[in-house]
Amino acid sequence: MTHESLITAFAWMSVINLIFFIIGLLKITHLRSLTEGLNKMMFGERSDEIMAAVPKVLLHYYILILMFNIVPYLVLRFAL
Repeated sequence: MTHESLITAFAWMSVINLIFFIIGLLKITHLRSLTEGLNKMMFGERSDEIMAAVPKVLLHYYILILMFNIVPYLVLRFAL
């Protein structure tokens, strides 16, 4: 695998994961009522706990995106 293909792969992984992150943010901001309704239907009483934990999960997901997608992309891009 060449350096150019690695850079391209990390770039696309970053884009795809950031799109998933934005979808998650939209679900807890603009589509909150729909998301709460689905959680109540699936999880019952525990839906409030799950909705409270979602921002923390998204923050961890964002940190993982930075560490495993964006940082390697930047290192490959600027070091080579």
